[in-house]
Amino acid sequence: MSFRDLTLYVLRHGECEHNLEQRIGSHDDSPLTAKGREQAREKGRLLREMVPDLAVLDFYASPLHRACVTMELLREAAGLPASGYRADHRLMEIHAGDHIWLAWQDVPAADHASFEADPWNARRPGGESRADLFARAGRFLATLTRDAVIVTHGVTAATLRAQYLGLSPEACLSYQSPNAGVLRLSHGTETTFGA
Repeated sequence: MSFRDLTLYVLRHGECEHNLEQRIGSHDDSPLTAKGREQAREKGRLLREMVPDLAVLDFYASPLHRACVTMELLREAAGLPASGYRADHRLMEIHAGDHIWLAWQDVPAADHASFEADPWNARRPGGESRADLFARAGRFLATLTRDAVIVTHGVTAATLRAQYLGLSPEACLSYQSPNAGVLRLSHGTETTFGA
């Protein structure tokens, strides 16, 4: 069975402080805002409406705090125990290397230029490329055997979507995952709920 035969519910973590501050969070972390915590609960209520029997799903999250808290709040809002999920490092956000926690406007111009020249293969100093993340996310997807809920990050969510739908690198790069809502990938299609 291929992961493309499964139904995946892909969610970005709720709004967190570095989103508001326009910083590169990457593998660093920041707490969810009050709005982000409510977004997580809304996702749980929405998921409960979308899936009649949540017991048939596996639950995975990035091990970063903002994703785990989102998962725990959504599970509680869906009527499930908070801790019934697995954290998987392959779901972490793209590694931004030396640019972690910089404000976007503080990234050196030369580093922006490398991304403009080759956004798929460029790496921030000490980080990984979108192509690297694509391979990492693919290794995670290859392990799935049941329909699943996946709480991850913006760039990683775009990558999972592209892998599932068989999209080009250009299509992967252009997708922006919202902090709110649920992206359902099922039978070769995508549907966004509540965003």
